[in-house]
Amino acid sequence: MISVVYHSQSGRCAQIAQKVAEGVQTASQCTVYRAVDAGVDVWLKSDAVLLVAAENSASLAGEFKAFLDRTLYPFYEQDKVALAATLICAGNDGRGAVVQFDRIAKGFPLKLMAPTEILLGEPSQKSLAYARDWGQGLSEGVKMGIF
Repeated sequence: MISVVYHSQSGRCAQIAQKVAEGVQTASQCTVYRAVDAGVDVWLKSDAVLLVAAENSASLAGEFKAFLDRTLYPFYEQDKVALAATLICAGNDGRGAVVQFDRIAKGFPLKLMAPTEILLGEPSQKSLAYARDWGQGLSEGVKMGIF
């Protein structure tokens, strides 16, 4: 089972997360969580977690960072490593959010399946298709044991 965790204030990340989940469902079961509703159980019961985060003020959106803060130590205490990958939805350039996430990921027991990606602006047909393909590709990789 693959989980998709997202935070969306404007609705952009919700659209992207839905497309990621559509892609995942071609190869695996998928559950979608809003970051505010997700807890450490998401990390524990998932074969992989795909994260869709918003950029706010050139960094990770607060609710998304709160999810990471809230789950880090309880997950760390389980002595496990989670497969994860992240899409950043950005109105600026997204680089600040990527730097912040990548720094957090170094201390979090994660194995990143792919470099953090940035989708800029309003979701276009091209970016929505990319999100679906991204979810499908990563879920196929998990299913095949590549990661």
